[in-house]
Amino acid sequence: MTDSADNEKFERVARRIDPRSRLIQSWSLIGGASAQMTALEVMRADGQVQKLIVRQPGDGTLKQNPRAAADEFTLLQHLRSAGLATPTPYHLDQSGEIFPAPYLVIEYIEG
Repeated sequence: MTDSADNEKFERVARRIDPRSRLIQSWSLIGGASAQMTALEVMRADGQVQKLIVRQPGDGTLKQNPRAAADEFTLLQHLRSAGLATPTPYHLDQSGEIFPAPYLVIEYIEG
């Protein structure tokens, strides 16, 4: 689980995707070298529970490519539109309003 300050931020992220949703829980995913990843479990306005991933490129990645989050988001959009089985990209935020660095939100896929 993440701490309450982070949960407030992740609640804001969830509401960017669906303003009537609410965060149920969040937890860190380990193993990523180029990005910090956090899983979110969200209750949507229609009552469905959805899992999402917030990907925050690491400092080293951003130094090499300041557009890393935007590039990944665009690539996932193109791959999905081509019919490939990739995570759905839901949101890109480069504003710095919630997190200081850009991040993207993608579909959580089990396994």
